Amino acid sequence: MMGADRRLKKGLELFNRGEYFECHEVVENLWLKTPVDDPLRDFYKGIIQAAAALYQRQRGVASGAEGLYKTSLRYLQAYSPETLGLDVKKMSEDMERCFTQNAAPPRLKYNFKA
Repeated sequence: MMGADRRLKKGLELFNRGEYFECHEVVENLWLKTPVDDPLRDFYKGIIQAAAALYQRQRGVASGAEGLYKTSLRYLQAYSPETLGLDVKKMSEDMERCFTQNAAPPRLKYNFKA
């Protein structure tokens, strides 16, 4: 796994540990280094927004979390069902349950190929 994959994997590991702020920082760094015409920028932005939504939820900032969660789903929609080994469909469904049914935060399923 090289370059972007390593940073993405690190970000997803942080997400699954509930370290949403740290996930946001790692994936944002990847997003910032991705060329503006690269179609993966919005994919990364969706993950960043999802992590930020869950971070705000942890902090009890419901209104901020709600807006970020909805934005994350809009960004990720084009990348379902799977992108770069991440099960985007499941992530989106789990985010929806988390915010509409007060379910547990999602655990991301991903499979990076060597």
